[in-house]
Amino acid sequence: MAESDYDPTEWIRDLRRTVGDKLMADIVNDFRNYNPAPRSLTPPATVQVVGAGRVVDGSDAPVASTGTGGWVEAPKVDAWRPPGVDICDQLMDQADAIDRAERVRKLAQTAAIRKTEADLKAREEELNKKQKGPKP
Repeated sequence: MAESDYDPTEWIRDLRRTVGDKLMADIVNDFRNYNPAPRSLTPPATVQVVGAGRVVDGSDAPVASTGTGGWVEAPKVDAWRPPGVDICDQLMDQADAIDRAERVRKLAQTAAIRKTEADLKAREEELNKKQKGPKP
């Protein structure tokens, strides 16, 4: 399609058929009445729910008797431990003690075996010396 063949009125006709005059007028009126600022600078009306009591806002007296205005400090988590951690610590300490005792038993057994082997080797060397006898 060459640029000389381009007819802008053709797409305008398509748009007018699709949108219609009334809808276009509504869109134009909406844009003319558009205000980017808030609709009202007055605060919204106060809603009173039947049976709900009175609404307390920040300007009223403190809600709680503690004098904190209703604020409650959260519990400190730096000293908090989950329940059961102490029991798990005791179980792990007991398992460590059992493992240490087993290690000591194995080390003692190994030391006894090495001492016995050293004694046997010394005895064997002594027997070998006796069998050879004195040298002439």
